[in-house]
Amino acid sequence: MKGMRILAGIVLFGSLWGLMECGLGDYLHNQGIWAGAIMTGFVGFGLMAISRKIYGIRGMQLGMGLIAGLLKYIHPVGGCMLCSAIAIAFEGAIFEMIWYSPKLSMDKMSAIMKISMGVISGYVIYSTGYIITQILTPIAASAPVYTSDIAAVIPKILSTATIAGLAGGLALPAILSIPGDSASRIVNARKEVYYPAAYAISLLCWIGILMLS
Repeated sequence: MKGMRILAGIVLFGSLWGLMECGLGDYLHNQGIWAGAIMTGFVGFGLMAISRKIYGIRGMQLGMGLIAGLLKYIHPVGGCMLCSAIAIAFEGAIFEMIWYSPKLSMDKMSAIMKISMGVISGYVIYSTGYIITQILTPIAASAPVYTSDIAAVIPKILSTATIAGLAGGLALPAILSIPGDSASRIVNARKEVYYPAAYAISLLCWIGILMLS
């Protein structure tokens, strides 16, 4: 698969992820709902799983996380933009580590395996990403890191991660139920259609983020 086609896919899915974080994520946060856990389990993990199913390329999800994290950081609405951006960027990296082995083929999993890997992915991506933000956010902001503060929030992080795990357990089987030929049509679309569509949708996502500001 050509590198430019993969790059367009990274920009597309990363932009969709960023838009959802800035729109739906902020809405859930304002409603006091488990915003981070739901966004990680359904949206972040969901989009990364979809892109892995469609393209079957490792490394894409890291790029998606970096783009989505950057878009979240420049969106001046909500709480801590820096910690949210760090969390999103690292979610992409954590996904890559969990799904690094070629043996974890999404098309060859049993129903129980799909649910199990969804739960594990959602839980680990959310909890690990959250803990990393507690360490890196003060460093990036040139503030001291207090291990006692980090230790104090870990029980809350691990308990809330259960929501992300349940969301992932629902998301992955649903995503993998999409027929393989549908995914193939997307990735193998003619370049005259594929590139304009990918970049036009990405541009609309960026415009939408600006309008949400």
